[in-house]
Amino acid sequence: MKTSEMQELLLATMPQWHYWIDKPFKTLLDDHVSLSMYYCIQLLREHGDTMTMSELARSTHSPKQQVTKTVDRLTECGFAERVADPSDRRIVRLKLTQEGREYIDRFLSQDAAYYQSMFEEMPPDEQENFCQALKALHQCFCHMHQRKREQNDKKGI
Repeated sequence: MKTSEMQELLLATMPQWHYWIDKPFKTLLDDHVSLSMYYCIQLLREHGDTMTMSELARSTHSPKQQVTKTVDRLTECGFAERVADPSDRRIVRLKLTQEGREYIDRFLSQDAAYYQSMFEEMPPDEQENFCQALKALHQCFCHMHQRKREQNDKKGI
């Protein structure tokens, strides 16, 4: 497939993605929870509930200053807390709180309910195609993320 064909497909898909996936996702978030807060909560959950600020910045591909603002909001909302690293006092870890876990569990059950009804409206063959496409996208994004991390490691970032 040519790069130009991929670009055209991507640009043609974006409005539909926004309408069916992105926009409903954003409406499901509580008013006080931003997308960046949601992503950080999910990352903490996936990484065993704690991460350093540097790890969080790397994982979100965000500058540390931006992550600090997001972390400030997470701690204000009670979703996370800053804790000293037991092996090095200079390192501050972000820890997901019980309230943060409950929020994400509640969100995922609401989220799943919306998308479940959307998927149920699809014929079975479209469901399978959609699932395969999502798996392929997820795999591509994971590989892109891994390559980016390796490049940054080589640069010492």
